[in-house]
Amino acid sequence: MDGHMLLNNVYCCYLPAHCSHGLQPLDNGVFNASKAAYRKELQKLTCLTDSAPVHKVNFIRAYAKAREVGMTAKNILSGWRVTGNWPISRSKALRHPEIHADIVETSPKSAPFLGSDDTPRNSRQIRDFGKNKTPGTRRRYAVIARGFEAQEQTLAEHSNRIAKLEEEVARLQRQEEESNSEPEQTEEEVSEVETASVIEVKVAPKPFQSPPDPGEW
Repeated sequence: MDGHMLLNNVYCCYLPAHCSHGLQPLDNGVFNASKAAYRKELQKLTCLTDSAPVHKVNFIRAYAKAREVGMTAKNILSGWRVTGNWPISRSKALRHPEIHADIVETSPKSAPFLGSDDTPRNSRQIRDFGKNKTPGTRRRYAVIARGFEAQEQTLAEHSNRIAKLEEEVARLQRQEEESNSEPEQTEEEVSEVETASVIEVKVAPKPFQSPPDPGEW
């Protein structure tokens, strides 16, 4: 009220109610970049500490690095520009993904019945079919849904096993290709090596023999 804000170059920006998440410059500029940088620092820390709890010291270090990356003049100005606050752009504010037009209320969709053409694809759809039914019918639908869940689990296990087998086959194929790519000696090279060894044996010097003892003459 005394004008100290204007004296210190501080200006108030009044935003519409319930729109701060879409029009707040800090939320759309600085904080997004800071959170992304902080997550990267936590990932690096997790690799070094084997998923140990993040203590205060590590938190402060990671936050300090994220602050240097996110809280920059470029990100601050970008937040004002993206939200359309400055330069003023109403179209940018209206095109924000978190700001939508009013949803027209419609009558709730009736639950599907047994004679519906929609065939259930999973256990959840089967349970939805059983809604608004008698207790006995709901129990039967629940049994069928549990059977679907068991089948889905079995299929997932088989898919995982198939993926592992495919990886093993690919690994064996790579090993076979590497072994086949190694150079093999031809018959001429083998014969040359054998000839050279025979020549070395023939020209090898005789071992030195000491002269006989005079007493043996």
